[in-house]
Amino acid sequence: MPALTKARLYLDTARHLKLSQMLYRMWRKAGGVTPLKLGYIPRTKAGDADISRIALLPELDFDPVFLARFDCEAILCDELTLLHHTESIDWKTCWSADLSTPLWRFNLHYHEYLLPLAKRYLDGDGDRYLRKAMAIMESWMCANAKPGDGIGWDPYTISMRLVNWLAFYGELEDVLGEDRAFVEGMNASLASQYSYLARHLEKDLLANHYFENLKALVLGALYFGDEDTLAIAFPLLESQVCEQVLPDGMHFELSPMYHKIILEDVLRVVASLEKNGNDLGELGICVQRMCDCLYSLERNTNRTPLFNDSGDNVAKHKDALLACAKERFGTIPRYREDFPDAGYYLMERDCGGRVVKMVFDAGNPGPEYAMGHAHCDALSFEVFIDGEPWIVNCGTYAYQDPLRLELKRTASHNTVMVDGCEQSECWASFRVGRRSSSVFAAREDGILSGSIVDARGWTVSRSVSLDGEILCVVDKVASGKDLDCFWHFAFGEPPSIGDGAQAKARSSLSNYSPDFGCLAEIESCSYRGSGTLTSQWLVPTPKVFSKEES
Repeated sequence: MPALTKARLYLDTARHLKLSQMLYRMWRKAGGVTPLKLGYIPRTKAGDADISRIALLPELDFDPVFLARFDCEAILCDELTLLHHTESIDWKTCWSADLSTPLWRFNLHYHEYLLPLAKRYLDGDGDRYLRKAMAIMESWMCANAKPGDGIGWDPYTISMRLVNWLAFYGELEDVLGEDRAFVEGMNASLASQYSYLARHLEKDLLANHYFENLKALVLGALYFGDEDTLAIAFPLLESQVCEQVLPDGMHFELSPMYHKIILEDVLRVVASLEKNGNDLGELGICVQRMCDCLYSLERNTNRTPLFNDSGDNVAKHKDALLACAKERFGTIPRYREDFPDAGYYLMERDCGGRVVKMVFDAGNPGPEYAMGHAHCDALSFEVFIDGEPWIVNCGTYAYQDPLRLELKRTASHNTVMVDGCEQSECWASFRVGRRSSSVFAAREDGILSGSIVDARGWTVSRSVSLDGEILCVVDKVASGKDLDCFWHFAFGEPPSIGDGAQAKARSSLSNYSPDFGCLAEIESCSYRGSGTLTSQWLVPTPKVFSKEES
């Protein structure tokens, strides 16, 4: 990449950031601390820990879809599969080993896989599962005894692991309580991690990272009875809820997957606050609308809709999250079709006895200062028939992989591109320069419509309708400009095309990643014309797509 081009991309990326983000980034790079407030250090005593202050949520801890990701027998034999990738593990050295990708190593340090081992023990399958889980925790504590040394002390990994350790301890309190030495060692480590996190918040990244930090500190403060830290951390978390949970209920990074992750965080915090008689504030209020949003987006879909960085195999399943909200708070989700703050618009129709569900994205790529998980998917949509994905976006395979940028580009989504230029400049794994913006979105007489201005300033419009068994899409751009339309199918045939001036078709295979770490190939086609392009399909008979196909 030419130096001037790279410099321009950096400037176009940086100008959208908050000044505080840039200053905190430089400060963290220089080794500075970023505490809850200036000069604050928690006065945490491991002996003050009390697991009874943390709400047990077995609906989430033992979500069957979540448990099925992990092979407990393989873990007993020191093999671990995360994100569809398996590694042989030496538990003494793995914590600093160069295994797989950075994302895989982060997941290794999250310790989610302790919960499937706990479930096997609780189901009466033998104490070897319990012993293995305890040995893994002890090996982590031994290898990560020095605060700040290695990715195990990254604020994000602490934020995830702390919650999983508390869930593991809570589910096994009776048996673990019999091993006083183990519990004392665990609490000493938790106190150290908690104190370190309170001084190393990700104020440069903000968004879901900062949310996770504050969530972990609130739960840690409850666990250790640390009222001083709770008094600081909870208002900060509440302010992030007000900012990050949009009025229509969607998480502001506009990823259905991260929406579920943040909803789980909210459920855990609210349940524990309620258990201790604390005020719930905005967190208690947002549960209903977040559940409404999740239920609406994923009703009549058999997987997570693939907008921005999304996919299965990461967040808890929607059924587990909604069941937890209902069990704990009596929340009954309500179906809605319009999410104007997020820019998502839904359509459900009965087509010859088949339920056709569409999710249409007419919004912005993401929050201006936190575009790391954004894709070039404006005006794209996905369609499901009886729950099975039909017209699909290509998903997210990995964060540190050559496919990263390919799967973020416009051509990997069911959308449009003007004059061969990307909608937004996704130029590095988590960086976006110039970006598209939404200028119009509406529903009228059963037709969904939206318009965006792309990174180069060109306006493109799309309208989508489903009349009987005919799906019709009309795309428009200013006269004289070339318009490319991209389509991806888990099954079925390409559309018929009309109205485009000298429309030219091209068919190919595209990479498709409905799960993180899982890659298959699907049929794709693209059409080039100018002015107006009309695409039409006859709704086909659904076919179950195997995620293992490649």
